[in-house]
Amino acid sequence: MDEQEAVFMIERIYVKDISFESPNAPLSFVQTEAPTVDVGLNTTSNGVEGMDDLTEVTLTVTVKAKAGESTYFAVEVQQSGLFRIQNIPDEHMPALIAVHCPTILFPYAREVVADMVGRGGFQPLHLHPVNFEALYQQAQVQQQNYPTQ
Repeated sequence: MDEQEAVFMIERIYVKDISFESPNAPLSFVQTEAPTVDVGLNTTSNGVEGMDDLTEVTLTVTVKAKAGESTYFAVEVQQSGLFRIQNIPDEHMPALIAVHCPTILFPYAREVVADMVGRGGFQPLHLHPVNFEALYQQAQVQQQNYPTQ
C-alpha cells in the first residue's frame, strides 16, 4: 500500500479585518492612570470552496486598554492564513488548526497590534508570546470535564 506524503504549507498570510478605536482621544493622552489591558484570542477555520486541500485559519486578537470606565483604545485584528493541508490524519487536524496555525499567525497579528496602537498615538503595545499548545490542552481538559450536551 502506497502512503501519500503529508503536506502542510503556508500559501498566504494576510490581514482579513482590522479595527482601531480611541473613543476618548485626545483626553486619553493626558490620563495619568495606567490602563489595564485585556487580550482576547480566538481561532476559526474554514475550507476554501472548490479547493479541498486549502484551509483558511483566522486568528482574532482583541485588545482593550481601559482605566476605570474610560477606554484608552480598542484594537481587533483578524490575521488569516491560507494553508495547504493534505494527507494529514483526521485525529491530528484539531491540534494542527488550534496550535500550529495560530502559532504561525500570532507574530504577524502581534506586529499589527503594535503598529496600530502606535499609530493611534499611544506607546506601541508588544503582546507577550502565546503558548497555543497549552491553551489547546486546557481546552481539551475543560471539554473532558464539562462535555457539551
